Amino acid sequence: MGSLLLLVLGCENFLDEQPLDQRVESNFYQTKQDAQEALVAIYDVLQWNTLNGFHVPEMLSDIASDDSYAGGASRNDAPNIIEIDQHKIRTTNGEVHGLWRKYYTGIYRANKYLEKIPGIDAEEEFKTLTTAEAKFLRAYFYFDLARFFENVPLITTPLDNPDEYNQPQAAPSEVYSQIGQDLMEAIPNLREFVPSNQKGRVTKWAAEALLVRVYLYYSGVYGDDLPAGDQTVDRARAITMVEDVINNSGHDLLENYDDIFKLEYEFSQESVFEIAYSDSRPWWDWGYVHGGEGNMAPQMQGPRVDQPAEEEYERGWSFSPVTAELIEAFDPADPRLEATVLFEDELNAGLTVGYQHTGNFTQKYTTHKSYRAADGQLELNWGNNYRVIRFADVLLMGAELQLAAGDQDKAQQYLDRVRGRVDMPSVDATMENIHRERRLELALEGQRYWDLLRRGLNVAKQHIDTPAEMKDGYVGDAADFAVTFNKATKGLFPIPQSEIDISNGELKRNPGY
Repeated sequence: MGSLLLLVLGCENFLDEQPLDQRVESNFYQTKQDAQEALVAIYDVLQWNTLNGFHVPEMLSDIASDDSYAGGASRNDAPNIIEIDQHKIRTTNGEVHGLWRKYYTGIYRANKYLEKIPGIDAEEEFKTLTTAEAKFLRAYFYFDLARFFENVPLITTPLDNPDEYNQPQAAPSEVYSQIGQDLMEAIPNLREFVPSNQKGRVTKWAAEALLVRVYLYYSGVYGDDLPAGDQTVDRARAITMVEDVINNSGHDLLENYDDIFKLEYEFSQESVFEIAYSDSRPWWDWGYVHGGEGNMAPQMQGPRVDQPAEEEYERGWSFSPVTAELIEAFDPADPRLEATVLFEDELNAGLTVGYQHTGNFTQKYTTHKSYRAADGQLELNWGNNYRVIRFADVLLMGAELQLAAGDQDKAQQYLDRVRGRVDMPSVDATMENIHRERRLELALEGQRYWDLLRRGLNVAKQHIDTPAEMKDGYVGDAADFAVTFNKATKGLFPIPQSEIDISNGELKRNPGY
């Protein structure tokens, strides 16, 4: 790595500090302070969604699912995002390449840290803890990378010599084995709780919950237990992990579902892992958006209100409009519907109609004025944190695992706990009902697409395929709303063509492309 954009610890939120001057590697990685700054540089990549275009992973996966469309100003606004919605993605898609670059940047930084930390002048306790954090982050980046692309190079040491750059694609089982191994090694060395001035750092509970998420995805897609280096994560071990989080973490459901995504409830008791964004360092640079600390998801997904002064919302870009199918999945009496979806008729002065207009927008990550930055370019400084893993998700994963293991009572208990929070009546703890509950509880949080894929390509196609028809509130041509899931791609995104071109034949296209 030629140079690093470095941040320091001991801040209001973990990633909120002013950047230091860039430093070259030859005079870095020497002191504990160097290590602290390098660790935050790994965490910093979690925020990056603008390396090529605008590639918010959670938003793109929702667009690929049956919960939202592409949206935007017009058919010509963001063709790369429309391709994802239509499941007709070119190998030259810029947003897809942005995802690839983001994850390998994070992986490189984690690899470099793990290489250098043994030689840092610091106490062993610090080295052990931060090594565990770096392994968690590498696992996190690789899990997203593997879900999006599957056939990726597995790199566990920093590639600083250009002669090493062309690496072969690894078998998915090898990549997932590394993910499992990193998490298993991290769990015993992570803290159970972090100080209030270090919010955003991972805990033991976050690592256990992520490992369970990985297990459910891998076992669903590949039909096998999760390899983890020289160990295996089977259902029994996954249950042990999820039960530990449920019973011992201190995490719990917030009393009111409507509070979860409010500013004052960031890092709440329900949040098991959360990515911090902020407006603490006002940012103006459109040419280097990820140099700031803002979250682009709210700006992209907010409604294009005509008169912001008369609304509770600033003017957004109307990407990811919500489908009628998602709204129809809710019981009208379910309070989560209003907390999840912002309806056009809730606005006072109207809005500009964009492409694939459905009249419905996300309420969870949007341009609500409570998050409006006091300074900096409005669009670049949204401080809405992303709730990666919520306790409700942990309960539903627990319900799914316990049901598969034959413990109907415990599965029912966990499902009822989620539904009881919103005063919805009990339903039988069947797999179908648990997955339906996941859709309702976690709607527009980036989980739906992966839940469909792990249930099988036939299930994904059944839900994602959408005929060319106009639903109530839709504006545009019926053909704009037609979606056909392409089973030949297995739901994967294409390996970027530019990466294939420079790989010396090492990288091959994904199936269906």
